[in-house]
Amino acid sequence: MNLGQLLVQIFVVVIFFGILYSLKKTTQVYGGLIGAALNWIGMGIVFFSIEALDRVLGNLSFISSIAGGYAPMVHNLVLLLGLVFSTVGFSKLTKIAK
Repeated sequence: MNLGQLLVQIFVVVIFFGILYSLKKTTQVYGGLIGAALNWIGMGIVFFSIEALDRVLGNLSFISSIAGGYAPMVHNLVLLLGLVFSTVGFSKLTKIAK
């Protein structure tokens, strides 16, 4: 791993935690059931964004450098987590509407 790749990975981690903090503060403003549902949907979007960013980075990919030979499986796992979080969030929103 070279210095450039390490810097990119550090920036991605910082951005990830910044997004999570901002998401938490924003959903607290809404509060209640809607805030909880938006929090789940937001977490799903964060996982989708991480996956998209990792695929765009190519050689600077952080998942490939961590997972090694299991990179395709880890990519699929990140996508699956995004789908699960989004599904739970939208499920909560539909329960609110009833």
